[in-house]
Amino acid sequence: MRNILKLTAVLLMISIIHISIPMQVYGYDKGKVPEYVKIGLRYAESATPMISILGKGGLELGNDIGGGFNSMFSFLGNDEIIVRKDSFFMGFNGSFIEYQYDEQRDSNNSMIQGPIHVQIGPQFSTREEAQAFLSNLAYTGNKPYLSFEGSWQVWTGMFTSLTSAQSAMEAIRSTFPELELKVIPQNNMRIQILSSAGDVLCMLNLGETEYYFKSTTSTPIKVDGKNFRGDIGIKRYNDSDLTIINRLLLEEYLYSVVPKEMSGTWPLEAQKAQAVAARNYAIQNLGIHKQYGFDLCATSHCQVYGGFDSEHETSRKAVDETRGKFLTYKGNLVTPFYHSNSGGHTENSENIWSTPIDYLKGVNDPFSVGAPNDTWTYVMSKDQIQDLLNSKQLSVGELNGVQVTAYSDFGRVLKLELSGSADKKILEKEKVRSIFGYNNIKSTWFTVSTDASAIVITGNASEPQQISSSDFFVVTADGTEQMNGGLNQMVVFNGIDLKNISFNAQQYVFTGKGWGHGLGMSQWGAKKMAEEGYTYDQILTYYYTGTQIE
Repeated sequence: MRNILKLTAVLLMISIIHISIPMQVYGYDKGKVPEYVKIGLRYAESATPMISILGKGGLELGNDIGGGFNSMFSFLGNDEIIVRKDSFFMGFNGSFIEYQYDEQRDSNNSMIQGPIHVQIGPQFSTREEAQAFLSNLAYTGNKPYLSFEGSWQVWTGMFTSLTSAQSAMEAIRSTFPELELKVIPQNNMRIQILSSAGDVLCMLNLGETEYYFKSTTSTPIKVDGKNFRGDIGIKRYNDSDLTIINRLLLEEYLYSVVPKEMSGTWPLEAQKAQAVAARNYAIQNLGIHKQYGFDLCATSHCQVYGGFDSEHETSRKAVDETRGKFLTYKGNLVTPFYHSNSGGHTENSENIWSTPIDYLKGVNDPFSVGAPNDTWTYVMSKDQIQDLLNSKQLSVGELNGVQVTAYSDFGRVLKLELSGSADKKILEKEKVRSIFGYNNIKSTWFTVSTDASAIVITGNASEPQQISSSDFFVVTADGTEQMNGGLNQMVVFNGIDLKNISFNAQQYVFTGKGWGHGLGMSQWGAKKMAEEGYTYDQILTYYYTGTQIE
């Protein structure tokens, strides 16, 4: 039996660190599966002040009323338009950038467009009335445009200051003394819509209403160069820039998710398994981002979604051939966690997080062996580990040792002890990967060795053992004595070669298997199973114990 290096340390305090994940099981009801989903393309920190948008043949902008779409603005042709928040922008390299305006410095800079406008005439209850007024307005200044702020209005200008807006308003009054005029200040809920040349087409106060761009030809809509099926929604929140939402059919959403989560060139049956897993996951997590007005995001936080450009013919076929199919356990939808490579055996959920889940039990997985990352090695120096722990507020002083103190029955780490001159920390389960990095420690199925250990055969052992240099004893004239830990290194002769062994570990080697948490389906294992003739339902029920396809 091999023993992992143990170094003596003074135990001042033990900190137990662990993570858990909430698990929920929902009743299975096909009638409640939504036809459409809303995917957040940009929100919160990823929100941007401006986007470009293009619909081949034209776009309509409006909202849903009474089960139908209420078109408010039309943008015909194949010209790109710019949608941006009501703010300061400056022309730059044929486009625009948001600008930090300073009135004293920038008041004479004609390249800057601002968020202050002038209303010309009264408010109107219909777009047709406002459009008729605009068409008959013989105004030769800044081209007027329609704006909707709960009522229809005609505005002009994108002024950078109240002073410049008031000057423009007085000039208009001299020409149209009978008209109602009003300066319109900046509003955080308003968007500006411009031509690619920077001419205002219209403005819209979003308020709490959901507004969407629709293609007039049912073709994908291009947002900043990327194509998306369905509709593109715009929302404004006071604490962020533009929130961009893609509303589309659930099945069309999966067209993009499957090849982003699994290669579109892989066997059809493997992708069908991925399609069912992705469908389950989407339904189980609908509304996770409801505070931002959409169901799921487009990143790995939910499922990676790349839009129309990421689709693959085989992936679309996989989705179509499993349309309406779900993975269930005792009649309930399961949450089908999956990972890249199990390394040869999957794990029980309680050994990765904290909650036992009946359908997430470890199974032997020979299908993953031989695939990329079925084994891996990661090396860190003592100083690197100390610096890492310090940066995570987990300092132990001078590092004395790193050792696994508890394994699961299938070999994954349950507790990793980091001991030092001042403290001792214990990382549990997936917390190890979150601290050391998910791309560094690819799974919790690993062992730790150091440059202060050696593999020897002792007189009472039938197998080689890995032992610490601090555990060595020597025979002297006065008897057997333990080696002096104050030495820097010693030399061991194995009968053939001499080997230097350090007394104080300076390097730690993590040797592991697999990539990912190890729960549920191994994607590389699914690929191998498909190549060997297994069907998608056989793949899924193999990795998710006790489940069935409905």
